[in-house]
Amino acid sequence: MSRSERSLLLLLISIAGCGLGLICLATADSARAYNPLARPVAEAVERLYNQVLHSTIEDARQRLPHLNDSEAIDKQYFEDLDATLSNEDYYSTAYYIFAWINSQLMAQQRPDKLLLEVLPSEKEAIRNFFLKVRPPLERYLHRSHQTRPELLTNVTRWAAEQQDSVVMSYIEFPRSLQAQLPELQLMDYTKLAKALIAGVATGIWGSL
Repeated sequence: MSRSERSLLLLLISIAGCGLGLICLATADSARAYNPLARPVAEAVERLYNQVLHSTIEDARQRLPHLNDSEAIDKQYFEDLDATLSNEDYYSTAYYIFAWINSQLMAQQRPDKLLLEVLPSEKEAIRNFFLKVRPPLERYLHRSHQTRPELLTNVTRWAAEQQDSVVMSYIEFPRSLQAQLPELQLMDYTKLAKALIAGVATGIWGSL
């Protein structure tokens, strides 16, 4: 594993706000099992969140063959994603590929050709995510008799954000949502990253 790859993994782990292993996943399962009011909202947020992963990855997949960039992500990782069957494994892989595509932005480095091409549509998709996710969050807060003005203010601001920083707001959103509303724990999007750090990843990812 290269230094840049390990740096990306450690950054994703820090974003998750939890340690290695299955602690986050166990917390999510517990929250879903015992909070029938929260579970459908968490699933709705996940569906909207995953739409951004889908759109960015498909955009990158279509553009990659036309780019002459040795630093761009290898197409084999997209093929491995297609072969992933488990829902959480699929989206943790998609989340990692998304982070890889945006790794220069995350590290505050000069974007590669692929990122430069996907970034405009990616940011639009992210803004749409924040625009669409606010109503179900508002309804949940009303039904659960809670107030989270900071969360709603941030979501509203991110829905209009034009700067590249909106990408980091999106990447960090599962953690920021958990901090504000722990019962709305989303799936463990950093599952693959943690497996890579622990050295237990399989398939093509095991060769990193």
